[in-house]
Amino acid sequence: MDEIIYFNPGDAVAQDHDFAAARRSAEIFKAKSVKDLGLVVGKDDDGKFAVFYEGAAQEPNPGAEPATRYTILAHL
Repeated sequence: MDEIIYFNPGDAVAQDHDFAAARRSAEIFKAKSVKDLGLVVGKDDDGKFAVFYEGAAQEPNPGAEPATRYTILAHL
């Protein structure tokens, strides 16, 4: 079963059209970041990959700027 979470695309740490590149960006960001927060790599319905902090999840429609549905592919 897929893990589906909603995020605001503007909150992405990195975005790419390639999963390996998005994951590599996440690993580099995590190594350089002083924050000890988990990161997730997700894929939206358009096939784009994005990296988010795990705690940045939102309600599906929180207000004027609706969140986008992502299928989580990796936890880092």
